[in-house]
Amino acid sequence: MNPEGEVVEALPARSLPGNAIVVSALHLAALAVAGLLPLDAPPLSLLACPFRAATGLPCLGCGCLRAFAAVAHLDLRAAFLANPLGALVAIGGVAFACATLLRVCGVDLAAPRLGPSRARLARIAIAIAIVANWCFVASRVAR
Repeated sequence: MNPEGEVVEALPARSLPGNAIVVSALHLAALAVAGLLPLDAPPLSLLACPFRAATGLPCLGCGCLRAFAAVAHLDLRAAFLANPLGALVAIGGVAFACATLLRVCGVDLAAPRLGPSRARLARIAIAIAIVANWCFVASRVAR
């Protein structure tokens, strides 16, 4: 209520969740860190993969840091050679951050919606892509 006793209705909230802004900021920060810090010197060289140390096999994220650094330097070939899915995540995160910025500026973007059958196919395709990516990374590490 305002001082004159009238009921004031709140304006509808924007359809942009705060999570989108936080995720975009974190993704861009991760790209900046990967692009600015040297990969073969501390602090990044001190990070060891516990999965690889225990098994001798690369983990699913093996090469993602190098892929993020390559995307930050706009070297997409090196990014996809380091870890194809890591490169796609880096590029997709930049696209998500751009879309979030457009939404903050008031541009109405239609979000794609998948029906149940297409969502199931998308989950299967993602699972196959993860397995194929791990095989690719494992074959590159084995060389």
